[in-house]
Amino acid sequence: MFFYCKLFIIGDISAKIYTFFCIIINIYFTFTKFMFKIKIKNKHNNFNGENMENIFFDNGRNAIENFMSSEWPDFPNKFSAQLINLCGMLGNYEEEGVKLRSSILITNNIDYLIRQIKNSYKLVVFETENLNSFRSNMKSLIPFSKHNWNVYIQINSDETIECGLYKSFNSIKEHSFNTTLFENEDLKHKEKTFAFLIQSKSATLLNFKGIKGNELNVSFTFDSKKILNFNDEINEFVDASFSKLKTTKNKLLQIKTLYHNIFENVFHHIHGCICVVVDKDYVDNGFFADGIWLKEPIEFSKLFTQTKSYSEEKLTSFSELFMDMLNYDGITIIDNKGRIRAYNVFVESDSSKDSNILGGARKRAAFTVINSKVKKIVGVYFQSQEGEVFYNRNRNAQITRKRKPRFEQTSFIDTTDAKTNA
Repeated sequence: MFFYCKLFIIGDISAKIYTFFCIIINIYFTFTKFMFKIKIKNKHNNFNGENMENIFFDNGRNAIENFMSSEWPDFPNKFSAQLINLCGMLGNYEEEGVKLRSSILITNNIDYLIRQIKNSYKLVVFETENLNSFRSNMKSLIPFSKHNWNVYIQINSDETIECGLYKSFNSIKEHSFNTTLFENEDLKHKEKTFAFLIQSKSATLLNFKGIKGNELNVSFTFDSKKILNFNDEINEFVDASFSKLKTTKNKLLQIKTLYHNIFENVFHHIHGCICVVVDKDYVDNGFFADGIWLKEPIEFSKLFTQTKSYSEEKLTSFSELFMDMLNYDGITIIDNKGRIRAYNVFVESDSSKDSNILGGARKRAAFTVINSKVKKIVGVYFQSQEGEVFYNRNRNAQITRKRKPRFEQTSFIDTTDAKTNA
């Protein structure tokens, strides 16, 4: 009996301990399940964006709106969002795998602007009140920029839209429509005529330029370096290319305009090149041996400095030939009398010295020439596939003229680096 009671007591205690442990285990699993649900809920909250920080380029939008209002005080608000959304498309627009650097002119009086530029023509393509078709209309027009047609958008007083194409048919040795338009000082004082141009300078850079004199650069990169002014770089390169050419002031201006137009076309249609300027007396001793040297250099000055032998067709054909040479792999070489000397030229880069250069083989080749000790090399024009452009003189070249400032700061937005890898 005593033994039975002892077992009963022990069994009762064991049952109570067992029950206690069951309760503890149950509490543990209940708490774990509860915490798991909280974790899942927090995870869902993160997916729903409740704990996500969103960063927008609001200052970029504000700067564009301020630019538009300074150029066009009564610019219709409902068009602002459409144009700003269009900006995001321009830098990376491509047609059949070919990237296009297009220009879009926004105005309230395209007919008046056309009359200001001789030999100019406009083609009306769309007239609409429907803003929903705005983006598709632009996609239908931008591909024509491959052949130097520009897109215009006319916003009428009744807020209808006219869209189309425009172009000037001037000589290749005369300024383009857009260059001439923004050099017209009289337009700055036209109170009821408004116009500004949006230009895609690279995959990450847009330029806004107004006839009232305002200008704005918008970069979509995360760097904050200054942006080189395209026209300054081209002008310095062109000046170096004809520094030893002796001719009349008028003919020199024409041939410099020709070169400027050629390299403006190069910028829009050729995605990457190097053009080296050498002295007129340069004789290669092996530095540029790996390339094709012309037995008779091409002299643009002789194509139209003599009036009797001038031929626009010949000038255009040789300009296209020059562009094809620039489009070849390697370096194109000209001298400071404006003569084309060689193309498809390669130099051997020193990887140990180029380790700090951010870019591809083309950029390393450019800096190999820039940093060389060849004194008869005057300078280097460089253009990357992404749209980076600069002209840099050779460090050992003997140049007596005063060099202009490298940078021109217009307006900068948040991140303003035009320079990307070559």
